[in-house]
Amino acid sequence: MNIGPFDESLEHRNILPYDPAYAEVFARVQRHVQQRLGGVELVHIGSTAIVGLRGKPMVDIAALTPRDDLRAAQAEFEALGFHRRPVWVDKDEKPYVCASVRHGGRRFNLNLHICHRGDPVHKDSLAFMDILERRPDLRRKYEQAKDRAHAIDPVNPEVYNREKEAVIREIHALIDAP
Repeated sequence: MNIGPFDESLEHRNILPYDPAYAEVFARVQRHVQQRLGGVELVHIGSTAIVGLRGKPMVDIAALTPRDDLRAAQAEFEALGFHRRPVWVDKDEKPYVCASVRHGGRRFNLNLHICHRGDPVHKDSLAFMDILERRPDLRRKYEQAKDRAHAIDPVNPEVYNREKEAVIREIHALIDAP
């Protein structure tokens, strides 16, 4: 598998219908990484992991490492060809790398969030995905928030994420409710 640079083109920023190829891309990346980095577990998270949910064509992955030093784990991913996205460098304290891969004649972007099992990025992502899978009303609400965020600024990921934040907090409150 050839790990390439993250594709910043506009075609990779549009909100699209769910694509079964996301699961195939994840499985290929999972095999590739696990053959090279023993002990690392990859978990498909985010919109592309939820069948039927519209979203940007970016495969989000929680990379669960047994290493105590997350920055050392990040360096291992960088040695495989993953890299920091320029828009996030020095803005995000969390270990994170990205890349793209070709699959079925198309390029798919990847975001890897490096963490330990049970860290918030892992635990919260699973809970968020679970409630969206169980609650079509919340899935629609989240898609509408993504559409509004994309309409405001389809290019800047910081604006996109900020504009979705209120709905994400509302959904997390339902997860945490007794």
